[in-house]
Amino acid sequence: MKTNFIDKYFHNHEDYPQDVCGNILPLGTQWSYISTTFLNGFINYVEIKSAWVLNRYQDWDDASHDNLVKVNIMREPNNTGTWEDFIGTKREVYEILIQPGRTFHSKLDNDFKDDMIILSKISDNKWMFFWFDRDCSDSCIGRFETEETNEQVIKDFDEWASTLMMDEYKYDSGEGPKQLPLHYFTGWLKS
Repeated sequence: MKTNFIDKYFHNHEDYPQDVCGNILPLGTQWSYISTTFLNGFINYVEIKSAWVLNRYQDWDDASHDNLVKVNIMREPNNTGTWEDFIGTKREVYEILIQPGRTFHSKLDNDFKDDMIILSKISDNKWMFFWFDRDCSDSCIGRFETEETNEQVIKDFDEWASTLMMDEYKYDSGEGPKQLPLHYFTGWLKS
């Protein structure tokens, strides 16, 4: 049986961690059910290598009023100072936001109204994993160190992420997560 990304790189899993100040994110540990505010303290200080938006809370093409997504985008990509609101399905917002120059100060829990997972590099062999949960109830963060190549770690993450939640959260479309281009992450990132 193939080991998934989480089990391969995190040897310790803690739900509702208590010692968050005295031992901040030990290597090889993933903390679950932690506030996205805690994740915000780290996300702007890492080099993002891969990211995915999940299909957990709503389907890509759900156009019901409550599920439409509103984002503030640059009217013309890479134009300065001309912003407008865009309202659409999660897929329509995704198609806009993956265009270079359309966003600034990405909002990780709101731009798609769904969860986002991120793999980032800290230093030579150290990595950090983020799971920004839409309702902040089960966000995760973890650090690990490995001798694997950058390419292998990213490949492991992408293989795991690309099928994540397909069985558990399969909507009518049958679509799973979608990868985000790295240029989406601009400005000061926050949830």
